[in-house]
Amino acid sequence: MFKPRFKQHLAGGLAGALLCIGVSSANAAVTTALYLAMDGSGSINSGQFTQQVNGYVAALNNVFGVFGGQLYGNVAIGASVFGLNFSEYFPVTTINNPTDLGALTTAIAGLDPGRDGINTSATAIGDAVTAAAGSLIAFETALGADINLLIDVTTDGANNIGALPNPASVAALGSGLDAVNCLGIGGGADCSWVTSPTVVGTDFGSVGFGELAGALEDKLVTEIPEIPVPGVAALVGIGLLGLGLTRRAAGASAG
Repeated sequence: MFKPRFKQHLAGGLAGALLCIGVSSANAAVTTALYLAMDGSGSINSGQFTQQVNGYVAALNNVFGVFGGQLYGNVAIGASVFGLNFSEYFPVTTINNPTDLGALTTAIAGLDPGRDGINTSATAIGDAVTAAAGSLIAFETALGADINLLIDVTTDGANNIGALPNPASVAALGSGLDAVNCLGIGGGADCSWVTSPTVVGTDFGSVGFGELAGALEDKLVTEIPEIPVPGVAALVGIGLLGLGLTRRAAGASAG
């Protein structure tokens, strides 16, 4: 279940210090491609969808703001919104600098309120996983390198149409992906398919819509290998992450 590592709030001047410590994007090569698959089905009302969009934007800005030195040039991100169907509103793209990150967050913000025109009448998680896997494999093939490939699903419900998400995820791993992870939003979310019958990734549990930004920050820091735990611990030890660092309560998870 979801046991978040930490929640980091960016303090003034911190990003510049971290850029000196982290890997320069000028010398970076993509080592991880992450695909963000967001539930846009009709069970998420307009206010909740706004919270979800704002949560994604805040989490990405915070994580890259703190760990840009490790992430810029090393991480590629693609993104989609799904309901009955699937819409890729941001193709898998290397995030080389704040301009690239801004293009991603602007695209996410643009989902509200229209949800990129998807059919919101159902929740096809398995189909979304299959489509996301195809985009990641195509990116890796074009790159000509063997990299980490991760799908990151957020949902407020359960799959109710199309391919079952666990077999779809097993097939994705068989095609070359490394993990399919899931974070639930609200009491009706079901991410149990991540671990049953076959473990395909991490079930990060469920949080409320108002807690999504912090939970996404914690999840991104946990799943992106370019942000190693020892590196975070070292930065905390020398005080660079001391200001504003708070532990999220274990009670945020279902267990």
